Amino acid sequence: MSRIGITMILLELFLLLIQYLIGMWINLFAVFPPLSSYGFMYGMMQAMFSVPELMIHMMVGILIGIISLIILVLFAVSGDYVLSLLGAFASISILMAGINGLEFVFSGFANNVFSYIMSFGLIFAVMAYSMILYMVLNRTERA
Repeated sequence: MSRIGITMILLELFLLLIQYLIGMWINLFAVFPPLSSYGFMYGMMQAMFSVPELMIHMMVGILIGIISLIILVLFAVSGDYVLSLLGAFASISILMAGINGLEFVFSGFANNVFSYIMSFGLIFAVMAYSMILYMVLNRTERA
């Protein structure tokens, strides 16, 4: 695998760390306005503007999703089945985290099960990317 693939994975792991820290800050300290006070969609917009960290969290999440797809395509193009499978697992984990994050917001920031499932997406993605790095670096050392 090329150096750009390793760099992308390291960037992805760094962004996942930042995402985790922002998410924990939001979970512990942010105060959300009630979504139903002005209608659902307006309430969502009000929540985004009153808690800018939530918007940052969502934008970083979108960037993480895009980078995970780029990494997956790099593995698929290289023809390595095992790395492609791990890349797909990481991308699906990130997608799962994102969907559950939206469900958490749509629940009025009340259903913590969605937040809990989001954490599994992070853990599985970090595990998959760590395994990829381990495998790639072992192949590089042997060659």
